[in-house]
Amino acid sequence: MKLKIITLLLIAFTISIYGQEFEKGTIITKHYDTIKDVKIEKMSDAKSILHINYIDANGMMQSPDIETIKYYKRGEEQFCRIYNSGEMILAKKVASGEKLNLYLRDNSFYIEKVYDELIKVPSSSNKFKKVLSDFLSESPQIADKIKSQELQDIVEIVNLYNKG
Repeated sequence: MKLKIITLLLIAFTISIYGQEFEKGTIITKHYDTIKDVKIEKMSDAKSILHINYIDANGMMQSPDIETIKYYKRGEEQFCRIYNSGEMILAKKVASGEKLNLYLRDNSFYIEKVYDELIKVPSSSNKFKKVLSDFLSESPQIADKIKSQELQDIVEIVNLYNKG
């Protein structure tokens, strides 16, 4: 009897430690239906672009196919579909502004000129300099700093470009 009680307490303790965490959020489907005031399960960034679980207004757990989701906001984090190499993929929005947005998926950054072109940020420093300085050539000061490797942090580059 004591063994059963100890086992049950151990299970209860384990569940409480590894309990699911939820944050308030909003979901927009591919058909532009908006689901407001839901509690979205907090997961790692890698899992968040592959799965979504939320508790609806009726208190029911929902797990829609991630392909049906166009955008969702969980707390302060935003995940949205971007068009990359002929495919729509879900990515985390890292920085945004009036001119540029920055996304992250699978340890790769994507930079987008708002309502225009999207490119994958190269990981090699030589390609990074060339591709980004060409992509952001409308701002010669920033492009020159990228070429000279004075600017190397992609988040800083996006924020500076959006300010200029």
